[in-house]
Amino acid sequence: MVSSLGPVPNLPSRTWIVLLPSRSQMESSMDKSVLIISNPEDEHTARVAAHIRQLGGVPILFYPEELGHSILFRAHHEGAGCPTHQMLVINGEPLDLSQVSSIWYRRPRLQPADEQAMSYEGIAFARDEWKAALEGTYALLDGKLWVSHPDHLHIAARKPLQLRLAAELGLRTPRTLITNDPDQVRTFFRSCDGQVVVKATGSGWIYAQDGDDVYYVLTNRLTLDELDADDAIQTSPLTLQEEIPKAYEVRANVVGQQVLAIRIDSQASPESALDWRRYDLPHTPYAPYVLPGNIARQCLQLTQRLSLEFGAIDLIRTPMGEYVFLEINGNGQFLWAEEHSGVGISAALANLLVGNAPALRSAVFTMEVLYETVE
Repeated sequence: MVSSLGPVPNLPSRTWIVLLPSRSQMESSMDKSVLIISNPEDEHTARVAAHIRQLGGVPILFYPEELGHSILFRAHHEGAGCPTHQMLVINGEPLDLSQVSSIWYRRPRLQPADEQAMSYEGIAFARDEWKAALEGTYALLDGKLWVSHPDHLHIAARKPLQLRLAAELGLRTPRTLITNDPDQVRTFFRSCDGQVVVKATGSGWIYAQDGDDVYYVLTNRLTLDELDADDAIQTSPLTLQEEIPKAYEVRANVVGQQVLAIRIDSQASPESALDWRRYDLPHTPYAPYVLPGNIARQCLQLTQRLSLEFGAIDLIRTPMGEYVFLEINGNGQFLWAEEHSGVGISAALANLLVGNAPALRSAVFTMEVLYETVE
């Protein structure tokens, strides 16, 4: 109804060649072996994997969409008192999943082998079977360092929960209404003096049924004309928020116990002023940014409360100097912001994954200081 669609932007990028480690490499470096569950088109994966190699670690790339092609899977439970053995065979190289030191869950896709030859019902069944098998395996790897576990990512994506936790921690949050009730929409619009934006309630991603095009729903202003579109409003829930005035925006990337913040001067361009995802990169400055200590601590606490080890947090800095929390994405994009700001997010992730930086799960917070626990 009210949200325009934007194609995935063609952001500046680099091409990386990713090689699977040999068996001898895996056996000699298991203390720094990192299982990366991703997809072959993700450039974030290639960038972080390169940093892991530079640190002496071994990135092991697992693309679930290739299961049944070049990857074989096995989970074997032998009975009481015996461990469940979980193995992957990637291009003929066996991998005991219990031996990896950490796991980065980075936007994998799942599609069964020979999908072209299968019926719609067969594809749906095969995907569900693979999903169940993999989720069962991930549940047994709960003692590993996950960045971050898919179960935690699923819960953390719930925006009402994000807003409640952020407010409990002392972050300012915008007034928000999620509804498909036209009367409630109109009441909320009046209570905010007509200064209301509408955004997706879920991820906002839309996949074309007959092609490979991908779109996402952008943030837009709610207009008077749209207030009377009762049928459209009732179709699905809308997320409405009071529009917060901006001096600039901050992308706070929590990586373990670090907060790597980037200032985005979205107001420098009319194109990106309402939603910086309407990328106008030549006219939108990006720069490293240092958050006040209390705000940085609240970002860490929020990420920890959601059981995440990485979180891309969107904040507004108002003209009055306040920081306002919008949302956190547990698997958010960062490569474009890294390249435009020089902030080393991918290197920080690699250091976390190989054990050179402390995990957020081991942090203890006081009123002023963040400590690493000693076990």
